Amino acid sequence: MKVEHVAEIIESWAPRWIAWERDNVGLQVGDPGWKVSRILVALDVTKEIVAEAISRKADLIVSHHPLFFRPPSNITTANDVGWIVLSLAEKKIAVYAAHTNLDFTRDGVSFALAKKLGLSNIRFLAPIEGLLSKIAVFVPKEHVDKVSEAMARAGAGIIGEYDHCSFRMSGTGTFRGSSKSNPFLGKPGHLETAEEIRLEMIAPRALVQSVVESMKQTHPYDEVAYDVYPLDNPGVDFGSGAIGELPKAQTLVSFLASVKKAIHAESLRVTGNTKLQVKKVAVCGGSGSDLLPAAQRAKADVFITADVRYHTFHSVEGKLALVDAGHWETEHVILEPLAQRLREAARKNKESVNVFVTKLSTNPIQYV
Repeated sequence: MKVEHVAEIIESWAPRWIAWERDNVGLQVGDPGWKVSRILVALDVTKEIVAEAISRKADLIVSHHPLFFRPPSNITTANDVGWIVLSLAEKKIAVYAAHTNLDFTRDGVSFALAKKLGLSNIRFLAPIEGLLSKIAVFVPKEHVDKVSEAMARAGAGIIGEYDHCSFRMSGTGTFRGSSKSNPFLGKPGHLETAEEIRLEMIAPRALVQSVVESMKQTHPYDEVAYDVYPLDNPGVDFGSGAIGELPKAQTLVSFLASVKKAIHAESLRVTGNTKLQVKKVAVCGGSGSDLLPAAQRAKADVFITADVRYHTFHSVEGKLALVDAGHWETEHVILEPLAQRLREAARKNKESVNVFVTKLSTNPIQYV
């Protein structure tokens, strides 16, 4: 397996185009063509993680947090980032980061946190809207399957767990080509009619251009009639946070004891009535305070996230319990699911790749 193949596996699940626009995801260090036989999965890329990768003979580090949040001014051993890059280059170890794209995808960070807490019926707390477009194209009946297949290969027609989704409707098209035209049907200068199929498929807006190009390459007409409609539908595969239910209601104090154990948290910052009965739980791995209104609208009994500010705790006003469980604590839960997905893909592709999760904690916060 090569580095680029690992990237394809991750991006088929958590595409780069879903990431926050200011984020830095994808290959951070290395050559896409480098061969990979051992992969280390970690939350951060630190000097200690690099040393572990070297000692365990890893070819690739797959991290959640990017090594580069902003462009470095230099690459020297005078700073940690420079030391890391030079050490990685010397040992030919690549680094790939899946950050907010892994936050915003189904079964990503927040879903992993929800599963770790024992929630069921897990869905997005705030599905992302405005990601989709509908492409409608008019195709001769005998060519519609080929055009539909080309669009599907380019990323159109995916709805949840289904692919190749389309709608087709018969109709009559009319056209008259100029003397310079080269019509697939009829003759230039003659008004022609043709039985056509209106083919409709949805696609992520980020992929519309490639879908249209694939459609045109397969379409028999020299001038293709098609429409692109932006959609406001909430996505089913991408969103922020997660929400689900516990098997049975329990008091907040009892639930928080299980939270600490599940995610290895030494302490929790909490506001709320400890005798509150908890059944519906909203979560967001990492910094998710902006989703507090969504948790309130969803009538969650408790919202668990990290990096909560003092005044945000004040704003709750008893509407639900708010818990700051720690940034590392709410995100490290994705490491094993990410590693397992890579293992399964390697087995499916009959590749001999060893994927292992770091044995180190990269949490920079100590509790005293």
